[in-house]
Parts: sequence; structure tokens; C-alpha cells
Amino acid sequence: MVPMSKLFFILTFLFHLALFADTRVIYDIRGESPLLDANLTQFLDKWRTNTITPVKEGNYTNVIVNGSPMNKTIALTFDDAPDENNTCKLLDILKTHNVKAAFFMIGGTMVDSNTTVVQRASDEGHLVLNHTFNHPRLTDLNESAITQQLTQAAERIETITGHYPLLYRPPYGSINPLVVDTVNAQGMTTVLWSLDSLDWTLKDPDAVVTNVTNNIRNGDIILMHRNPTSVGALPRVIEKLTELGYTFLRLDELLVIKAYR
Repeated sequence: MVPMSKLFFILTFLFHLALFADTRVIYDIRGESPLLDANLTQFLDKWRTNTITPVKEGNYTNVIVNGSPMNKTIALTFDDAPDENNTCKLLDILKTHNVKAAFFMIGGTMVDSNTTVVQRASDEGHLVLNHTFNHPRLTDLNESAITQQLTQAAERIETITGHYPLLYRPPYGSINPLVVDTVNAQGMTTVLWSLDSLDWTLKDPDAVVTNVTNNIRNGDIILMHRNPTSVGALPRVIEKLTELGYTFLRLDELLVIKAYR
């Protein structure tokens, strides 16, 4: 029989091991709707499996899919800004609901009056992050071209906001070992998502709301875009998830990571 003192020590050790273990468990990437056709559903399933498997197996380092599942906290992220129309509408909705988000922006579109939108997002406490300079599929590029896409966008963001972003999201979620290694060499972190709102293919805001609320889990990074569907869905997404007891955190707070250099 194990002495009580030794049993207590073992239990205490196991408790602390669990407490300090990495809680950033890799989920799958979710998002579904009966409105999707069979071909697109099959394509998404294959892409999700091919993307998540190397992360789970440790073949990709510094690639984040979700936050900690220990807390009922989540983060909103928006791809493809800026523009004066939909980005401003999203910022208005976020301001009304007092929610901070992350905007993965395209450097090449940060020109003329669009720079005002970029500055507004930063001034209102949202993250302005890297979505490359002109939105190529990085897996089609060599190391030099990938680096140029990352640094040009980051420098453009820094020129406008004063902040050099360290968090980046690949267009189309397209990564491979060369892309991941090149991003890491720049001191940046690849941030994907764990819940796809599907606002890029579903043109019905109601379908987006249903998809998000049916699939939400602790620690989710929610993917949305700066398009009319996301504008129509966002108020109800925030309201319904709040009713379900979720707290919105800014992406860097959810991940406990530095957003800027």
C-alpha cells in the first residue's frame, strides 16, 4: 500500500503538471452549413485535415489555431481589410458592442483614403495585423518572394499605425514547410483559425450566425471577412455568443502573445 504522504506528493505533482501543461490544445477547424454543396464541403474537409495534421504532429512550429480551451473566451478576426465601406461598418458594430478584434490587412490596399480606416482601427484599440502585401497564395512563391510579401505589408502597417505586426495570417490559409520556416525566420507567428464563419461563401447572414453559434467552443479564433455578409451577421454573432456566456478577448489577449514588435 502506498503511504499517505507519498500518495499526497504524487497527486500534488500530477495536479501541478496538469495546471502548467500547454493548454493550447489543437482542435480541428470547424464551420459547416447545409447551404454548402458537396464539392466545396469535400474540398474544405481535405484542406482542414492537410493543414491541421502537421501542426498536431509537430511538423510545423509557431503555427496557432486556437486559444486555451480552459476558459470560455474567444476572439474575432477579420481578413482582407481595409476598405472604406465594409471595414468602417464592422468598426461601427464593434464599437457599439465594446468588442476588440483583430484585422488581418492587405498592405497593398492601404493607400489614399483607406489609410484613414487603418488608422481608425488602430486608434480604436483593434489589432492591425499582416495579411501579406497583395494577397498571393504563398505556397506558390519562393523564400525571397514570401519574405517580401511579409515585410512590405508589415512596414506599410508600421508607417500608418506606428506598430510593426508580429502576427500574420496566410491568404487562403495556405501554408507549407517553406512558408512556415520563412515566417518564423522573420520573427513572426502564423495565426490560423478554429472556427470558419463561412461568410466568404455563404451570402446569407442568418446562415453565418447559425454556423458560428452551433460550432463555438472555448478558445475559438473566429474567421470572418470584411464583406456585406459579415456586416449583416456580426451584431447577432456578438449578441448570441455573449448570451451563451462567452467573453470576447482581443487576439493577443486570448493567445497571451505579443502582437507588435
